[in-house]
Amino acid sequence: MKNKNVAVVGLWHLGCVYATSLAKLGFNVFGFDIDKNLIKNLNKGITPIFEPDLDELLKKHINKNLIFSTEEKILRDKDYIFITYDVEVDDKDTSDMSIIKKLFKIVAANVSSRTVIVISSQIPVGTSRTLINVLKKKGWKNPKVVYFPENLKLGQAFSSFLEPDRIILGSDNSEELKQFERNFSFNCPIITMGLESAEMVKHALNSYLALCISWSSELSDISEKVGADMTDVVKALKSDKRVSPHASLNPGLGFGGGTLGRDVQSLRKIAKETNTASKLLDAVYAVNKGRLPMLLKKIMIPNFSLRGKTIGILGLTYKPKTDTLRRSMSLELAVLLKAKGCIIKAFDPAIKKPIASSPFIEVCTKLPNFFRKLDMVVLMTDWDEFKEINPQTIAPLMNKAVIVDTKNFLPADLYRKNGFTYIGMGI
Repeated sequence: MKNKNVAVVGLWHLGCVYATSLAKLGFNVFGFDIDKNLIKNLNKGITPIFEPDLDELLKKHINKNLIFSTEEKILRDKDYIFITYDVEVDDKDTSDMSIIKKLFKIVAANVSSRTVIVISSQIPVGTSRTLINVLKKKGWKNPKVVYFPENLKLGQAFSSFLEPDRIILGSDNSEELKQFERNFSFNCPIITMGLESAEMVKHALNSYLALCISWSSELSDISEKVGADMTDVVKALKSDKRVSPHASLNPGLGFGGGTLGRDVQSLRKIAKETNTASKLLDAVYAVNKGRLPMLLKKIMIPNFSLRGKTIGILGLTYKPKTDTLRRSMSLELAVLLKAKGCIIKAFDPAIKKPIASSPFIEVCTKLPNFFRKLDMVVLMTDWDEFKEINPQTIAPLMNKAVIVDTKNFLPADLYRKNGFTYIGMGI
């Protein structure tokens, strides 16, 4: 189906990756968004978020087989329309679906019944059915709607999309699913099912990952109390065939960014609406909400008063290889530390300017300036660059050589050898 016309609606991280990937595969891609400044920047080659290879792919295909516009008419006469808006999540991990409803109306007003609408946005189960009902009210007898849940990883988005382990496709029409497979030729296992089942898969996967993270975080707290090393425990668990070497057993701060929290909250909401118990999901969410207060308690080590101390936060983005600060746990920690009377400094390879929402954080652009006069450093994001830091070099710069490693990422023995008080998670 290469050289056919495909529209991508919603152009932040998800949409930009889809648009440039499909252009790379040879499709004629028309990107649409209602944000005029976003479209203006994209047409200048300026992307809304950092993702490795995104800038290069955009510049290679823009104004060739990749066009961006705010004009609704570009949605007309397309073979496929992908809905890829990144649904925003508030501080309670609740999705704001207002933009999706608005986009549904725009799409419904500008496409014909021959167009296949593919939803990849992060939506609650039942949303695809809502779109079908919107189209039926317009007079369509058999709307062609496919749910294709995104599985992108920040920092590895293109390999996630172009070389997936497997993909999930949901639709009422099995023939439409077969046609989709033929047109897009994904070289991986494809699992097809109904719309609601495909939507539920996304919720189930993310809530399962959330369960593993909350469980291992809580277990790490118990390990500390009894003198066990949670890193050894995790190694043993992952060697068992009933677990997995890839299991999300990440003792530490829990899950941030909103992605996993959104799906846990979606399932809890559905359970409440259907009068179904969700005791395990309730516990998963409660454990996660308690991780930052737990970290603050850990930081308040004996004989260490926080008031007036300068604390350095190493890593601001919620994951490495991205520049997004959406729902960053680093920023949430900074607020808690400020309330304790701390002076906050921060360093992140992707963040070089002051943060408008957190002006009290001194954002450093060079590591020596960051470490100078610190009373404690807290590693929050596991950027590979941080493993290259020499503890022997930074110790003399700091008032006190204390480091809290929330990822168990740094070489603990090397830091201790150079006079640091090293504090890990579950060890």
